[in-house]
Amino acid sequence: MFFKKKTSFSALAISFTIGAAAGAIAALFFAPMTGKKFQKKVVDVTEKVIDRVDDLQQSVRKFANA
Repeated sequence: MFFKKKTSFSALAISFTIGAAAGAIAALFFAPMTGKKFQKKVVDVTEKVIDRVDDLQQSVRKFANA
């Protein structure tokens, strides 16, 4: 039996973002490359994720204060 439950857009967006991040991390671990290249790639991706999270956090704060 399936239950129909309304899901908010924000919950859907958060779920999609977490899934995309998990997929990106899995792709990094399964991509064949040397250790040094992998370390640099992990650092680059981590910095991008941190920047995006900071931007999102600022957007949410602006929206909450509006």
